[in-house]
Amino acid sequence: MKNRLVVSLLAILVIVLVVFVFTISSDVLVSPKTFEREITKVETISESNDIDTIEADLNATDLDNLDQELSSIETELD
Repeated sequence: MKNRLVVSLLAILVIVLVVFVFTISSDVLVSPKTFEREITKVETISESNDIDTIEADLNATDLDNLDQELSSIETELD
């Protein structure tokens, strides 16, 4: 009975370690600098309902690598 418990705990530990290593190696985690930069961009968007301000926010939005990001997401889902 004791051996079965030890084997079960070791199996769970191995599974957790494999998931952790896979997460790190697959670059799923976002670097803190990238995360902070993106959050800063969101925080700088105006809260105004004025059409000119909304247009300025849209023009300032960088959508250049959007296709690349979508392709990455599709690849990860496959």
